[in-house]
Amino acid sequence: MDAQWTMWLTTTALALVMLLVLRPVATRVGLIDVPGDRKQHTGHIPLIGGVGSFAALALAWFVLMPSNEHFQLFFSCAFVLVSIGAIDDARDLPAKFRLGAQVAMAIVLVTGTGLYLDGFGDLLGFGVIEFGPWLGALVTIAAVIGATNAFNMMDGIDGLAGMMSLVSLLALTYLFSASPGFDFELMLAFGICVALGPYMAMNLQLPLFRHKIFMGDAGSIFVGFAIVWLLVCGTQSDAQAFRPVTALWIIAVPLMDMVAIMFRRARKGQSLMTPDREHLHHIFLRAGFNQRQALLTITFVATVLAAVGLTGEVYQVPEWIMFAGFLGLFMLYDRALSHVWRLLVLFRKTCLWGAVGDPQASAEPVRPVSRGQK
Repeated sequence: MDAQWTMWLTTTALALVMLLVLRPVATRVGLIDVPGDRKQHTGHIPLIGGVGSFAALALAWFVLMPSNEHFQLFFSCAFVLVSIGAIDDARDLPAKFRLGAQVAMAIVLVTGTGLYLDGFGDLLGFGVIEFGPWLGALVTIAAVIGATNAFNMMDGIDGLAGMMSLVSLLALTYLFSASPGFDFELMLAFGICVALGPYMAMNLQLPLFRHKIFMGDAGSIFVGFAIVWLLVCGTQSDAQAFRPVTALWIIAVPLMDMVAIMFRRARKGQSLMTPDREHLHHIFLRAGFNQRQALLTITFVATVLAAVGLTGEVYQVPEWIMFAGFLGLFMLYDRALSHVWRLLVLFRKTCLWGAVGDPQASAEPVRPVSRGQK
């Protein structure tokens, strides 16, 4: 226990130091975010949250943690993705190149560790759905790429990608702490939580932290990559910390937002990689919420859904029931998007947000979101 807290406290201290050191460097190397068409903030903001958090965690890990080949390979792959993400933050790399790098690192990690999703569990109630090595590896690679980008898409308003990551990581921390034999997974899950702490304080400009920073693609890609890898590690059939269906609930909001927006782009005949301002947080802003209100509401929903998954895992609710519930929730979510602006305006009017509103965050004007606009 002492070794765990030494690792976590060291990571927290290093993350704070890294961010303070990197902030002036970011301006010199162009690692800053400038307001534009889809970026509504004011001023030039350093994109160092992800780089600093990853550097602190990696340094503490390799100094304080015992050697483990699987996690050494994970950090190596993560380093490549963080580096590419940082270059993209500074120079805007082509989307296909970034996707290609994610595919390559997913392949390296799966083949190098030999870990992959070997089944989906009893999702349909007719028995366990099992994969062979080749299909399992392909499904795992697709899952890594999908979940990585799901968290990347959440990085649209202050604190959102960080809060979605913390919800998932804290749920994983609980599951790994309750399961023997997952010491490394537990250390990584909570290690990322504490590494994100100083970033979140600066990003949300909490007391004593007046200089804002952003996570950047480097950070959102790293936390997505790490979370999905922890989900793979925890659902191995030979040593399982939780069932595969529980993973859906742990990342429910980022996953549903990504899949729903892909459906909308496909219905409109657009490229699935076309950037836009039609994500869940954008819809909240158009409904009249300010950024802090949207952050708190979406975080609350993500926490409730993760809690549903944890409750189902603890009480061993049949997997097919949990899966049916998740599918039903997603269908309701996708359907509600055509009327979501009315629902959110009504919800906002009935909630007392004055005490938690952010006076510095601006809200976009309310306008309908028709099926054709999404």
